[in-house]
Amino acid sequence: MENQFDERQSLAIISEMIDNARERIVDDGFFYLLWGYLVFIAALSHFALLEFVQWEYAWVPWPVLMTLGGVLSAFVGARKASEAKHKTFFDTAAMYLWSAFLIALFMILAFTALGKIDGLVAYPLIMVIYGIGTWVSGGILKFVPLIIGGILCWILAGVAFYFPFNIQLLLLALSILIAYIIPGHMLKFKASKNV
Repeated sequence: MENQFDERQSLAIISEMIDNARERIVDDGFFYLLWGYLVFIAALSHFALLEFVQWEYAWVPWPVLMTLGGVLSAFVGARKASEAKHKTFFDTAAMYLWSAFLIALFMILAFTALGKIDGLVAYPLIMVIYGIGTWVSGGILKFVPLIIGGILCWILAGVAFYFPFNIQLLLLALSILIAYIIPGHMLKFKASKNV
């Protein structure tokens, strides 16, 4: 009889560990919302300054908002890391995925600034890597809205190659809305239900 109790107790402990791991893998959507809104605002501001104001420095919202995002991400990321009891597979995979994303992004931006990548293909290429990030994250989290968002980023990137720069900014904003902002709010809602 004592053996059965130990087996049941062991199964209960294992079940609890699995449930705890599942809870840790839930993403609260914060970074998707932060970066989603910052990129969305930067793209639309760039478009408005280019089209309506015709300011030669219409690109200024990008460095301002992306710097703000970097500072906020570092602060919140450090706080979340210190609060985490355990580092999950998702934590490690996400770190490598988004580090690779940043490296690819900086390479595209640097080679565009150096004239090695045509400015007309820079944003479509960036949309491709946005798609990779959300598609892979969605696959790891088993969260279909991120997977769909990634696929739609790729489709919009393909479309963007055929449009002028100003329209690419609108397509970029649309891709961010679909791939980051909407899934980010859905993740936030899902995380609030799990609490």
